[in-house]
Amino acid sequence: MDGKLLIIVVVFILFGVIMVYSATSIMCVKRACIGDSTYYLKREIARAGIALLAMIAASHIDYRLYKKFAPVFIAIAGLLLVALTLPRFAAGSIKGANRWLNLGAANLQPSEIAKLALIIFIAEYLARKRSLIGDFWKGFFPIVAIIGIFVIAIAAQPNYGMAIAIAAVATIMLFVARAKLLHMAYIAIPAVPALIFAIMHSEHAQRRVNTFLHGGDPLGDAFQINQSLIAIGAGGIAGKGIGQGIQKLFYIPEIHTDFIFAVIGEELGFLGTTTVLVMFGLFAWRGLKIAMRAPDAFGRNLSIGLTSMIIVYATLNIGVVLKVIPTTGIPLPFISYGGSALLVTMISCGILLNISTHVRTPLIEHIELPECAFDLEGIDANPDGRRRNRRTSDPGAEYCPGIVGTLSGR
Repeated sequence: MDGKLLIIVVVFILFGVIMVYSATSIMCVKRACIGDSTYYLKREIARAGIALLAMIAASHIDYRLYKKFAPVFIAIAGLLLVALTLPRFAAGSIKGANRWLNLGAANLQPSEIAKLALIIFIAEYLARKRSLIGDFWKGFFPIVAIIGIFVIAIAAQPNYGMAIAIAAVATIMLFVARAKLLHMAYIAIPAVPALIFAIMHSEHAQRRVNTFLHGGDPLGDAFQINQSLIAIGAGGIAGKGIGQGIQKLFYIPEIHTDFIFAVIGEELGFLGTTTVLVMFGLFAWRGLKIAMRAPDAFGRNLSIGLTSMIIVYATLNIGVVLKVIPTTGIPLPFISYGGSALLVTMISCGILLNISTHVRTPLIEHIELPECAFDLEGIDANPDGRRRNRRTSDPGAEYCPGIVGTLSGR
């Protein structure tokens, strides 16, 4: 198992618990309905514990089993998205969006399940149809059509940020699988106008885009992002210290979910935010290394998809906090307070860890030597003879073609 990736994930989880507590302790005390400074901390620890157990379980399941059940996963994900349209199962509109299913004790976000199921399905399809991916109608268009159905279903919630993130991850997977750029352009040409049309007919999305482009009312639509930038700027180089931030005192709405990176910027400064970026860079490095050494096409595609998903989410979240892109409502992986997103992220890491247990062994273990190479007759094994055996009396070794042959194909 990739120990370095495991360490990165555990550090992320511990750091996330600390930052959630720092961001929510005052808010919990001030709210009469809560009154307990550790309310969110207890819930985050419980969720992190469940997510860690899920990661451990996923790391012990052979990733090749997902290949067999990919159609089942995508069908279940589709049914969950359809259930959102049924009042009996839906949790109702929350802040203008219908994204959660009511499970009684907790709410489930089907789009989180759908993104993982879709990545598994795409990985299986690209591995099975890799010889046809260059053919538009036989290989490329069928998978793009399925991706498009899920993207449209998620955008209709509305959840444009999630839809864009899934489309970006799918694009990366198709590109790595050597889909033709011309075919991808055929899809992008109608997709971009469709996105613009959807934004123009969504009042909520239109306000976010206008705020990003023109600023907007500093006490209205632009309040959240302006306060986020103030928090980032107030942190300076080293920050004010954990727990010493000011902007979390009801200045930034949803600070413990979508805007927790602003808390990191204010309390840990440039050094803290840079460390978080470096950690995500290390995560990407380990994920891509696992993909490069995966033993089959499915493992390679799956590793690329899972790694891209977490990095794309982190990029979108940080971009929103820094006002590089419009507000999307995407949580910061590992660190933001949440249940469904954290659980799916940790399961994804468990799958990556399992793939890492099947990676190709080092090249030296793939070298095939003839039986004569293991003839030890005449070698003095006693300690006094070690130096004498280190070199042959022959001044040089003659190269014989065919003595060494590689089995790995490298």
